[in-house]
This record gives sequence, C-alpha cells and structure tokens, in this order.
Amino acid sequence: MEMDNKVMMSEVGGAFVVSWLVLGSMGSDGLMAGLVLAAVMTAMAGAHILPMFTWMTIMTGDIADQDNWMSNGMRLVAQVVGALLAIVMMTEGGEIETGYAAGDMWAFDMWPLLTMVAAGAVLGTIHSRCEAWMTALAVVMAAGALGMGVGGAHDMASCLMGDSGNIANAASTWLLDGVVVGVGAMIATKIDDAL
Repeated sequence: MEMDNKVMMSEVGGAFVVSWLVLGSMGSDGLMAGLVLAAVMTAMAGAHILPMFTWMTIMTGDIADQDNWMSNGMRLVAQVVGALLAIVMMTEGGEIETGYAAGDMWAFDMWPLLTMVAAGAVLGTIHSRCEAWMTALAVVMAAGALGMGVGGAHDMASCLMGDSGNIANAASTWLLDGVVVGVGAMIATKIDDAL
C-alpha cells in the first residue's frame, strides 16, 4: 500500500478547518457551518474530511481488502491529527475551556499570531482551489481570526479621513497582520508544492 501524501494533507487540513471553524467558532450557526463545510470539501477535493465519510467508504468497499482498511485507517488518523491541531490552537488561544493552559513561552501572545497564520493557510488553500465565492465565504467565517486583515483598509481610510484615530498604530497593525496572514498562505502553498 502506497500512501498519497496530498490526500493525507488534505485530510489533516480539512479536519483542522472543520474543528476550528465549523465546530469551534460557528457550531450554533447551521447555515454558515454548512457553507463552510461545503467550501472545505470543495477545496480539499478527494479528502473525506469527516470520519463518517471514511467509515462509509470502508463499509461500502471490499471489507476483506487490507489495503482498503489501511488507506482509510490512515485517513482517520490524519483527520484526528488535524482536529487535534485545531483544538490545541484553540485551547492555547483561550477558545475552549479545558482547565489546561500552557506556560508563557514568549513575552508576546503567540496564539493569536498562530491563529492568523492558520487562517492565512486555510484561505490561501481555498482561494487557490475554489471559485471566488467560496473564498468570500471563507473570509466571512474566518474574519475573527484574520486580525485587521478584513477591516484594515476600512480602519486606515477612517484614520486618513480624520476620525482622530492613531494612523501609525492602524498602519503598523494592518501591515503586520497582512504579512502574518500572507505567511500562512505561503506555508500552505509550499506544503502543497512539496507533496
């Protein structure tokens, strides 16, 4: 049995997005969650993303085929890894209350930074694989994770029009947030190219 690295990375990425955005951020908004899941399943074409689809594939295939069990078993493992990465990120960022908190690693709060990198990777992948309307939906769903990447132009224009905001602060945050999200998209592209 030969493992397809692109499929495994799609399983990890898809499960990450589902755990982070669908189950973690918008679990109560059924319509938005459904649209996000549709975008993820389109972007990660060929991946099952949800264990139920993997189990359906196992059970409707040749039950005696060991390669069927091994390849789909690896998909299940990849899905767990993706969900685990999302849960760790959300827990460290304070999104989920588990009673566990890591000690300070650096003087700055790295979890919002990692969240923005992850958002950039997710949006970069969706943007490169899907039509524009799917990217727009993904931007709406990930707006909270993007920092000023979504509203930065609005904030900058508002400062320029004289709302007496701090233009230097708005400009530096807008620039830094954009670079961090861009790094996430670049990482996703490099991983995809390497597979």
